Amino acid sequence: MLTAKLATLGRSTIVGGAATLTDLLVLFVCMHAFGWSPRVANVPALIAGGVVNFHGNRTFAFRATEGRIERQATLFLLSELVTLALNGVLYDLAIRSLHPQPAGAMVIRLITQNVVFLAWSFPVWRLVFRR
Repeated sequence: MLTAKLATLGRSTIVGGAATLTDLLVLFVCMHAFGWSPRVANVPALIAGGVVNFHGNRTFAFRATEGRIERQATLFLLSELVTLALNGVLYDLAIRSLHPQPAGAMVIRLITQNVVFLAWSFPVWRLVFRR
């Protein structure tokens, strides 16, 4: 049982990497090929990354393709709204407490996002994508 959970966690981590790369690629293309501002390019980048994250976790990480996609998509979106809030609050608390330089702020971002992923996102996604 633990081995299966760790395998799912590993696959979900791979999906997260793919979603992040998609986000960055779309952001780059929108800014450099289309000349969009970073703020405008952020919207399609986040959407593209979110779509990859949802479908990758549904099909590859959790192998939950038999569940109702409408239910899964709705619950995933709701869980991601909470994830956004948790990431924002945790990052803000860490920044206010530690007062890092820019490089340190990037490291803090990676740490806080991983804490939220392990403590919130992954456990909730196990419910979203249960078979």
